[in-house]
Amino acid sequence: MAKTCVSESASLQASLSVVGALECVVRRCVGPEGGSVLFTKDTGETLITRHGQRILTSLHLDHPIARMVLECVCAHDRVTADGSKSFILLLATLLRGIRDSVNRQHKATWNLATPRNLANRLLAFCWKELDDVIDHCVVPYASSLFLLNGYRLEGRVLPALVRGYVAGRVGIGQAEILTPLLCELYNKVSDEQDHLTEEPIAFLNSNFSLLHITVSGLPTGRSQVVEGIVFARDWSVWREAPHCGPVKALIVSQCLDKPLAAVGENVSICFQQDWLLHSERIMEARLAAMLSLQAHVVLSSVKQPERMLEWARENSLAVLECMDSEQLELLCQLTAADTPPLQPMLRVVMLSFYRRLHPGGGGVAQLGIPCCGFPHAHTLVLCAPTAGALEQSMCASRGTFAMLQHLCHAVLRRTEQTSETHTLNDSCTRETERDGVCEACENHDHHDQCHIPLPDQSSSGQSRGPASPPDLWDVILKAGGVLPVGGAFEFLLHHSLLHCCNHGDTQSRRLLAEAILSMFRSLHSHKPRYFLQHHTHFMSKLQIMKLGHAVRELGSGSEFRLALRPEGPASLCVESVCSKHQLVVSVLQCVSRLLCVGAILYIPSLAQRPLTTCSEESEEENI
Repeated sequence: MAKTCVSESASLQASLSVVGALECVVRRCVGPEGGSVLFTKDTGETLITRHGQRILTSLHLDHPIARMVLECVCAHDRVTADGSKSFILLLATLLRGIRDSVNRQHKATWNLATPRNLANRLLAFCWKELDDVIDHCVVPYASSLFLLNGYRLEGRVLPALVRGYVAGRVGIGQAEILTPLLCELYNKVSDEQDHLTEEPIAFLNSNFSLLHITVSGLPTGRSQVVEGIVFARDWSVWREAPHCGPVKALIVSQCLDKPLAAVGENVSICFQQDWLLHSERIMEARLAAMLSLQAHVVLSSVKQPERMLEWARENSLAVLECMDSEQLELLCQLTAADTPPLQPMLRVVMLSFYRRLHPGGGGVAQLGIPCCGFPHAHTLVLCAPTAGALEQSMCASRGTFAMLQHLCHAVLRRTEQTSETHTLNDSCTRETERDGVCEACENHDHHDQCHIPLPDQSSSGQSRGPASPPDLWDVILKAGGVLPVGGAFEFLLHHSLLHCCNHGDTQSRRLLAEAILSMFRSLHSHKPRYFLQHHTHFMSKLQIMKLGHAVRELGSGSEFRLALRPEGPASLCVESVCSKHQLVVSVLQCVSRLLCVGAILYIPSLAQRPLTTCSEESEEENI
């Protein structure tokens, strides 16, 4: 037993030393007021970034525990696209809490509590009780907080979400430029549809690499959202569109002078002279077939021969070569491309326009897609003066839509569960009206449950016609999906863990509560007075509200506005509750993995092993 405790303590100390070093790296660049990390290479290249995952992957970690931590961070980032730096801070704080808790118990009661035992109990609490704590003690406050008079966010949830996410990755100044651009991109792709659906977010998240281009050397303020799909290629042959109506375009996926053999046909071998003559005839036939289709644009994924470009100039066709094949496939999907008969290598698409743009001095091609509702394709043109700033903007923009998709999926699932609950309650109400008190409702304790506030419904039974579809962001707001940044989630969860006596064991709840609050305290270690003021103010208001009751009883809620430190409704930043929830779950899983390590064995690679001669090997065998 003593040997086991020693090995677990060694594992805890090794994990603390590694995670503590990572904490020192990311601590200074957390939050909107954080700085950036400068990386230099032997070649003289530099990288300036504050993106958490990019910082950790750029360190080239060799320690096995550090690589385990990086694997856990990357797995969490793939789910939420958020919280890589907070992951390291909470992990380090929780490991220190486990170490101090074990030391206190050994000195006070001689209880042989081990780090692994505490980690397993924390993980068991995570799987069994954490969901109920957040659903009943955190989410109701998130949903009620924004319904206070004078503190409404209807119609501004998306900008507040995007601003809160982007500001922690690129800084406040750059976030003020990117926030309206990303909101504009969403609104235009969704064609201003406000009904409850996550399709626009899923479309942007899965196709973001095809719906953006980067331009270096320009100010960030030159970034814009343009209609259609932009290809980072200039036109090989440029001709103005003959009219303003729809434009027919041909997509070619193969070089036109290359013979095409269909399946089942015989392939003949010719001499060089016959081969050249055969290729010339094939190309003339294909050019004649393309001309008969009366197209104005030729889009090719490969390089075409000069003969074809001369033919295009003579017939006033615009040609774009060496296009990205994935962007071409997206173009075909959005325009329902058609394959003409007897021309298997051609596809016909209809474009609303085609243009030539010159961002940053170079030429790029812009192709418009006829709008038939969602999705209405638009492209984000990101500009930045340096390559590092451009990469930060691109990573923050891509992560925004991944975070929004995770939030929409979680809130829609919660909304479905709430709808099922209300359906059950309605059936119980009808049964009560018919047979008296419903037994299911009589046995259910409504006093200890915190219900999610729903949109106001008319109490009259008169029909008012078909209800308008709910706005996606208002549903997220009313379902408790977002909270103001600045510690609202940490304060609420800390207080809930300390006071929900019917969930889990006391030691696990207290350990997790102190770790969450200490993580937030470490963010303001350079301003301890700011942390103490907000913590004291928040706790005093929670005592007045008596956690579990509606926040509306307070009235205007002006005191909360001071506690959460927004500069006004227009500049308020909010964060996703489900992302914070997933952060706690991911960190507890990582703690369990780290403290299950019994020993670290270093095995040298073949290149590091000493070389032995054949005579030495034979002597060793004889021995």
